[in-house]
Amino acid sequence: MYNNIVVPLDGSHNAQLALGEAIKLARTFNATLHLVNVADDKRLIYEVTGTGIANSGGYYSELADHANEILAAGKAQADKEDFPVTTEILHGNPKQVIATEYPKDYDVDLIIMGKSGTDAIDRLLVGSTTAYVVRNATVNVLVVAEPSVK
Repeated sequence: MYNNIVVPLDGSHNAQLALGEAIKLARTFNATLHLVNVADDKRLIYEVTGTGIANSGGYYSELADHANEILAAGKAQADKEDFPVTTEILHGNPKQVIATEYPKDYDVDLIIMGKSGTDAIDRLLVGSTTAYVVRNATVNVLVVAEPSVK
């Protein structure tokens, strides 16, 4: 049913929960599991420097280091469950990359992501990445929420 599953990771607890669900489904369907982090580097650098020039100063390096840390943690989680994954740092608008670009480029049939991520201020100003992906994705989306305590 599913051959390629992508999990966008942002370092949040909900992304970790999504990865756990993704490993279960990927194992069930013998699917390839892709872990991605989308670095919105143009926006970050524009906001920090006011120039919009990509790759300037140490900001780009810090952004890449942070993305590598997030993906390494995701890979470690998959390794604990003895499940192989691919990892990749992507660049661009996270909403568009996750919803349409990456699925098209990698023949993804399912996106699994957390209900909410790490950036509450961005969510208030421009809307949730998860909500955007659900509305605009070209493939199925599974949103994983924190289990409720009963």
